[in-house]
Amino acid sequence: MQQLRNFLQKLIALVQYVSCKLSIVLGWYKKLWVRYTYNKYDEFVYKRGILMLLGTLLVPFLLYFILLLGYYFATYKQEVVYLNHSEEIYPDDNIWGVRGCHTQFCDSESSLYFRIKPSIFHHAWNIIHHGNIFLPDAIGSSVPTGLTRCEVTSYGVRMRMTMYFNIYPNVLHINCHELSPVNQPSQP
Repeated sequence: MQQLRNFLQKLIALVQYVSCKLSIVLGWYKKLWVRYTYNKYDEFVYKRGILMLLGTLLVPFLLYFILLLGYYFATYKQEVVYLNHSEEIYPDDNIWGVRGCHTQFCDSESSLYFRIKPSIFHHAWNIIHHGNIFLPDAIGSSVPTGLTRCEVTSYGVRMRMTMYFNIYPNVLHINCHELSPVNQPSQP
């Protein structure tokens, strides 16, 4: 019973702290709203109200896009890897998973996993670099079954720990070349 009481006290303290900070932010926004949407005669101006509403909706999107752009530039990679499998793992969201290795001979230390998924950032990148929208199906289906040498353009963090949180590098472009029979690994 004492543990439940301590937990509830901590939960109430957290809710009070968050609601205090939220009320400060909402109070600031209300002052900003009144300042920009009312004219000097204290009359509401609908054009200003619509612009303020659009700005309110647009600012979080722009902040997200700027943060994603910074993440892209910090983690951008162009690498040659050996891919051997791609599959559509979430068909409703058009998300693909691509597997492979750093070397021709795969083991648990050299294995790779990528995600291919649509987003506004991926569409913008593809329009700038290739002149058309980003199609995960076209990129995911370009990886043939079997071991293939591929040049992969991706961004994102690749660590074992991030896989627990469903965070994988995102593929933007794949260019695969079939391995010649001389380069094929021998079967044991």
